[in-house]
Parts: sequence; C-alpha cells; structure tokens
Amino acid sequence: MDTRTQTALGMSEQELRDALTEELTISLRTEGNAVTIYAIAHAVARVIELDHLRIGEQLERAGIRLDPP
Repeated sequence: MDTRTQTALGMSEQELRDALTEELTISLRTEGNAVTIYAIAHAVARVIELDHLRIGEQLERAGIRLDPP
C-alpha cells in the first residue's frame, strides 16, 4: 500500500490568479492606469516573490531551514 501523501508547495493556482490580479491593479494605478510593460513586470515579479515567501514558510514549518543567499 502506498502511504505517501502529496503536499503542494507555494500558492495554489487560484491564489496566484488572485494575487496577480491584485498586483496588476496596484501597478496599473501607479502607472496612471496605463498598461505598461513595467506595470506587468512589476506585478509578475511581486507575485513570484510572494510565492517564494510562501514556499519558504512551508519548508520552515516542515523543519527545513534554508540559509539566506
């Protein structure tokens, strides 16, 4: 019998979509409601950062400590 369990790391797909929507909204407002490459790049980078922070927290709770770069 296979007793392994599968645990997702990071944000779920829905959480990623919600975070991207929120960050894009903030970035677009900052850019005067203009769709710019900068606004899109900023939003995507921020969501990736949030996802990495979530993964770090999950690993730490699992007893895995990563040294900062």
